[in-house]
Amino acid sequence: MTARQAAERLEREPCTIRKWASRYRARVLGRAGRETVYDYADLATIEWCIWAGHPVPATPYDRDELRAARRAAAAA
Repeated sequence: MTARQAAERLEREPCTIRKWASRYRARVLGRAGRETVYDYADLATIEWCIWAGHPVPATPYDRDELRAARRAAAAA
């Protein structure tokens, strides 16, 4: 998902999404023309951490583990 598409879904500005991607090293999936394509789940996890006041995990792999733990807790 491009920064523009993610911004629409997360109700943020595209520049905010690009800043998060840079600051938190969001997972990059490739390019679509001139735009970078990011992993939306990774961006959504970053947004949740910021919104909830939690520290953002340092790597995409740590954020994957956080998502898995949240899913397991919700299922229990």
